[in-house]
Amino acid sequence: MRMVAGCLEKFFPYMTEGDRQGFIYAFFPFLFGVYPYTVVTDRQKEAMEQACVNYVFLSIYEIIKSITVRLLQGFKI
Repeated sequence: MRMVAGCLEKFFPYMTEGDRQGFIYAFFPFLFGVYPYTVVTDRQKEAMEQACVNYVFLSIYEIIKSITVRLLQGFKI
């Protein structure tokens, strides 16, 4: 977490300590919960199809990039 805070401090110098801490507390819990959304079994896929669930399959990269961009939106580089 210190490395991420260091990167934020370096690349987003206008972020306050509170901003950096807020990013970390939002990002890391999200990060640890991403895996189940990216690895779906055939049985789960079949169940979603039968239930007519409009599920979009995304990679870990796509999901993490999306949240990171949203969390950093509004901060100057």
